Amino acid sequence: MILKPHEKIDQIHAQLVIVAVALEFGIPHNKVLTKTKGTSRIAFGRQVAMYLLNVVYDVNVTRVGRAFNRDRSTASHACRVIEEMREDRVLDRKIQTLETFLKMAPHPENHILCET
Repeated sequence: MILKPHEKIDQIHAQLVIVAVALEFGIPHNKVLTKTKGTSRIAFGRQVAMYLLNVVYDVNVTRVGRAFNRDRSTASHACRVIEEMREDRVLDRKIQTLETFLKMAPHPENHILCET
């Protein structure tokens, strides 16, 4: 399957987000993209990662769902759940830290566009 440039970029951003979330929340990064829901900790980490991909990289929920092998409605639900949970100061601080880190990370756009 050949991916379009924006799909490649979404995948790279998703991988970066997943690793950052896995480190922050102490979950195995390789479990986030599994087809099954997994434990509540893994499902929560996946929701945070979906939210961050949407918010930090401005990826719409359809593409977020695709990047996580989930339906768009699942990605939309994840974004709503995490947005509501940000009222918790501890969680909000963790998400702010992740957002800052991800915004400072190098962007793959130039590298991918040069390869094609």
